[in-house]
Amino acid sequence: MYRENKPLHISPYDHPDIYPGPRPWSSFVFYKGVAHRIEERVCLEESMIHVSTGGERFGSFLPGSSKAVTLAQFLDEEGHTPLHKRIPVLAYGSNVCLAQLLYKANLNHNVSDLYICFRATLLDTDIVYGSFLAPYGALPAIMAPVKGAETEVWVTFLEPEQLEHMNKTEGGYQLRELSNGKIKWTVENQIHTYYAYYCDKALWFKDSFVRFPDIPGNSPLPAIWQADMLVHVKELCQFGGTREEFIHLLRWNHSFRLSVEEVLKTFEVTIDHPDWVPTQHFYTIEEQKT
Repeated sequence: MYRENKPLHISPYDHPDIYPGPRPWSSFVFYKGVAHRIEERVCLEESMIHVSTGGERFGSFLPGSSKAVTLAQFLDEEGHTPLHKRIPVLAYGSNVCLAQLLYKANLNHNVSDLYICFRATLLDTDIVYGSFLAPYGALPAIMAPVKGAETEVWVTFLEPEQLEHMNKTEGGYQLRELSNGKIKWTVENQIHTYYAYYCDKALWFKDSFVRFPDIPGNSPLPAIWQADMLVHVKELCQFGGTREEFIHLLRWNHSFRLSVEEVLKTFEVTIDHPDWVPTQHFYTIEEQKT
């Protein structure tokens, strides 16, 4: 079972206990399978990237040689879309786990594998368990309104093609927008509209929403590791086999997974987060300024 110190090379696709997955401790660029630490500046484009000269996945987060260049310079030198032509999309679950990003990037090599992720704080929200299952057997994260709570999120800057690709990996969610100023980070005044994947089906377990202990934040909600939540789900289903057998069936037996989701629906509540509203338009930073 994986709780603290989850291995960095395993993604939730490999084992559901990993979800939402370990993430770097500061803002970063992930490119060609290597993470490069970002030193934030008030002007996004002037933020400094410590570009790793090695090939380790955690790149310049590890001891070793690196060079510092601005984000604008890095994107220009690598021939990638500049920041102002990208769409700001919040990530709060597995989409800042490096192993998960690498897996998703490898699903379509025609889409850029350069991901820009700035750490931020979302107010009056916590990240809680949804009442459904991912195809790989984990209970995914959703956003729930929790007055006074603060939770870590990441502002990711996606090319339109990256956003389209990411949409295909986020079945069951819809993109919504936030424009009320409840994102706090170094460059909060440069962007006024953010987007995020939204689902309104939350798990109500023992008279409460349940948060993820490996997502930093301040909240009154109880926290349960994914590994332990899967044990609770196994018990709710009255499954007589081992935990390993239960997880194997969740991952590889579609009809069994559907039967477990039917049980989860009996613990489901529908939520309406007032901060996140439906939208049909997804504007780049440049388009938001016009």
